[in-house]
This record gives sequence, C-alpha cells and structure tokens, in this order.
Amino acid sequence: MPFTYEKIQYLREDCIEITGFDGSVRSLTIPDRLDGLPVRSIGKHAFAGRKDLREAVLPQSIKRLCLFAFHNCTALRRMSLYDSVEDYYDGVIRQCTALEEIEIRLSGESYAIVKDMLSDNDHAMSFRLLLPEEEIRLSFPEYALIASENTMARTIQFAYEGGGYAYRNCVRKKEIRFREYDRLFSFMERDDASFAAVIASDRLMFPHDLDEAAEKHYTEFLREHAAQALERFIRSGQIDRVRLLTERGLADAEASAGALKTASELGETAICAVLMESGRESAGKNQDLELELEDW
Repeated sequence: MPFTYEKIQYLREDCIEITGFDGSVRSLTIPDRLDGLPVRSIGKHAFAGRKDLREAVLPQSIKRLCLFAFHNCTALRRMSLYDSVEDYYDGVIRQCTALEEIEIRLSGESYAIVKDMLSDNDHAMSFRLLLPEEEIRLSFPEYALIASENTMARTIQFAYEGGGYAYRNCVRKKEIRFREYDRLFSFMERDDASFAAVIASDRLMFPHDLDEAAEKHYTEFLREHAAQALERFIRSGQIDRVRLLTERGLADAEASAGALKTASELGETAICAVLMESGRESAGKNQDLELELEDW
C-alpha cells in the first residue's frame, strides 16, 4: 500500500498516523484501518505542497488533523470528512486556494470542525453539512486582512476586506446563526453578485431555518441576476443550481438562451438537457419561445 504511516499512541490507544503517500494521486481515500489498527491521525505536513491532489476523503476513524496536513495543496478541490475530528491543528487547509467544496457528516451536536476549517482558509468555500435527517448547504465568500500603517499614531491598523469574515462569524462551535447569515446578504449582493448567486441558491435548495423575508430576497435576487448566475453555475458544472433556476422559472427567455449556448459550447450535455426541457415547457405556454441545441 502506498501510504506511509507510523504506529502511535493517541489518547492511550494504539493506532495509526498517516504520514504521506508514495507516488502520484488525484483522488485520495484514507483507509480506516492499517495493520489491524484504527487510523486516528493525519500527521503534520503529511500531504503538504502536493500539486496532484484533487480530492481527499477521510474516514470516520480520524480524530486528529495535525499541523499543515494538507497545506498548500493548490489543486485540491474537494474534501469529505466527519465531525469525529476532535483535534484540528493550525494550517491544515491553509493556502488550498482551489478548495471549493467540503462535505462533513455531522452528528448534529457540534459545528466545531466547520468553524475550525473556516478559520483556516480565507478563500471562498462551500460546505455540504450532512446531518442525520437533513442536508444543509452554506457558502462563505473570501476575505482579506488588510494592514495599514497609521504614522501619526505609530500603530498598524487592521481591517477586513470582503464579506467572508462576517459570514464566518455566523458559525459557532455549538450553533450556526442562520438568521444572522441571511441578513448579511444585503451586503454580499452589492459586493460580489456572482458569489451571491451561490449563497442564494444554496439557501433556497436547502432552506434550514429560512424565514419568508429572506426566501423572497434570495428569489428576487436570482430572478434579477439569472443570466450571470447561470453563467457561473454552468462553467462550474453545477447542474443542481441550474435546475433550481429553471424549475422555479427564475430565468427569462434571454437568460435561458444564453445559458444554453454556453452549456453547448462547454459540452455540458446534462445541463443542456435541463435547459432544453425548461425551454420546451416554456414554449408550451409561449409559442414564440423554443430552445433547441442545434440553434447553437
């Protein structure tokens, strides 16, 4: 097996710590046992700096992620893990600049791992939180900490740029403040309309603790920015978000036509099918509209 590892004691238990992987790997699945022992830890710098890694799947047996375990894996796009992680050290996913989606299976008792990962990376990230009886999706924009010198006061002043820091503060160890999260949208739609579309679609598809006013706000935003939203979703291959706009009738004829052209050019056949089906349904109501793939 190409994993490198050590036998250690963690919390008075004989177990395995993964220290690396020999050879190239795009999709990494960590085993839950090696040499008859449970895999409990990913060691410090175990996968740091790898340029080949695209996906990492961690088992429920993992309880510790050590310093800089996946640091600077610039091609890493997706991670899957459990809230079984009790010890999360600094820099685990720092500088993972392409990391877009993190899937976490939660028992529902704590959101500490979500908070830890959000604190560790200032780039935009989307989370799929799989609870025992429901799924929640939340996306968090990027932010930057800006330092400037105040020469008169002889101090360095710090300020956060972008909405990501405020959004991250909605996540606490024992709760997620959904109403507070939703209230931030008024800022986000002005700051970055493209990413605001991601936030809005997540909340409408998985409306945990979503009040009527916030639902209306998200819906009207997507209706007004349908063309821009579809462009982003198609280029990211996010068919579920495209389907949300089409099924709810949020995209007008012009936005739908432009989206079909983009999907066709990119070879996104499944998305083309969704858009054409929507076009046929609309054409049944309006004989002047008919979208066909060969038009493009």
